[in-house]
Amino acid sequence: MELENLGALVYLPQEKKIERYDADCLEAFNNIDDYWMKRQGLVFYPFDRSKQAFFFGTDPVEQKVKKFDLSPNDALTQIEYETSVYMACAAMEQGEMDKVVLARNELIEGEFSPQTAFQNAVKKYPESYGYYVNIGPEQWVGASPELLLHYEDGLVYTVALAGTKSLNESFTEKEQEEQAMVCDFIEERLANAGLSTYSKSATEEAKYNTIKHLKTSYTTTCDQERALTLLKHLQPTSAVCGLPRDKSFAFIQEFETLNRSFYSGVTGVLRENSATFFVNLRCMRFCKNSVELFAGAGITKDSQPASEWLETEKKIETIKELLF
Repeated sequence: MELENLGALVYLPQEKKIERYDADCLEAFNNIDDYWMKRQGLVFYPFDRSKQAFFFGTDPVEQKVKKFDLSPNDALTQIEYETSVYMACAAMEQGEMDKVVLARNELIEGEFSPQTAFQNAVKKYPESYGYYVNIGPEQWVGASPELLLHYEDGLVYTVALAGTKSLNESFTEKEQEEQAMVCDFIEERLANAGLSTYSKSATEEAKYNTIKHLKTSYTTTCDQERALTLLKHLQPTSAVCGLPRDKSFAFIQEFETLNRSFYSGVTGVLRENSATFFVNLRCMRFCKNSVELFAGAGITKDSQPASEWLETEKKIETIKELLF
C-alpha cells in the first residue's frame, strides 16, 4: 500500500471498493450543514457533537489543521466498568432511564500497523463499512455493521441494530427489549423529522463473523433537507446512548470516565446527491506505541454487571483479531 500522503481509506460495502483520500485534504469542522450535499468526501464525527469533527475532501486545503481536540484514556478496569453498570441499574430502578449504553476500552502496548488492521477489516467483514483515518496525532481503524442513514434519489434508509449474541446463542427477552427500544427511538425520530409514513421490515438476525445482532430496516421518501434533519435527530442513536436519549447522554457524560472520542460517533461518505453514514463501532485508536480498543453494552434495569463485561469482552476480542 502506498503510504505517502495517505489521509484516509474507506470501504463501502454496497460498492465493494476502496476509496483513498490524501492527508493534505484534511479539514476540521463543527457544522455538518456546511458540507451536506455541497462537498464530496469522508466525514469523521465524534460521539459528542460539540467536539471537533474532521472531513477529507477531494482537493488539498490551504489552511492545515494545527490544533487537535484529542485526549487519551487509561484502561478501564473490570471493577470500574461493573460499578458503572450497578449505578446505571440503580438509576433505572428509580425510573430515571429505561436504558443506557456504557462503553469501555482496552489498551494494548506495542507497534501495530493500522493499515494492516484496515486490510484485515475489509477481508473479514466485507458487509461492513471499513475505514482507516489519519488525523495527525492518532489514527483510527474500524469495521462498522450499523448503518445510520443512507440517502439517495429521494429515498432515505436507516436501521435499528441492537442486542449481541454469539452465533450459537439464542436471543433472550433482554435483547428483544433492547431492539424494541431502538425501534421506538427511530420511529419517534422519523416522526420528529416529519417522516411519519415509512416502510418497516421484519426483525431479523444479522450475522457478523462470530457474533450476531437483531436488525430492523426503515425506508421512506424525503428531500435532501429533511434527510439532514433526520440525521441530526438520529445522532447519537439510542443504540450507543440509551433511552430517553437526553437523560442517558447526561448519565454518560457524568458517570462514564472514558473519553469516547470518535467511538460511537458517525463516519461516512458524502457525494453530490447522496450520503452514506455509519455509527462508528468495532473501532480502534492507534496513538504512539499503543492501540486502544472500544466496545459498549446496552444496560437495562435487569442487567447483570458481570454479563455486560463479558459482552464487551466478546466485542473487543472480535476487533482485536484485526491487528494480526
